[in-house]
Amino acid sequence: MSEEIVAALSDVGAEEFGIWPENWPVVEAFLSIDTQWRTVPLASGAVYWAGLDYTAVAAGLNFAGRTLTPAQWSGLQLMEAAARGALNGVRG
Repeated sequence: MSEEIVAALSDVGAEEFGIWPENWPVVEAFLSIDTQWRTVPLASGAVYWAGLDYTAVAAGLNFAGRTLTPAQWSGLQLMEAAARGALNGVRG
């Protein structure tokens, strides 16, 4: 997933993409742990994206040398909620 996001960000400048400078640390943190999802296989063959595995997220952030403030952690959780909805096909 991160390759797709990085490619999208490369094609469009930050000012066009609408990311405020103070949110870049959260976006970068999310991109460094975006593979750490808990998933549940459904009988239909589909996958339900339950949310990020916070133990794996903590390890991933640590290995990436990233630390988050409480406000940035909240921002990461907001990104998680938005991504979870998109991955599960929820339209808002």
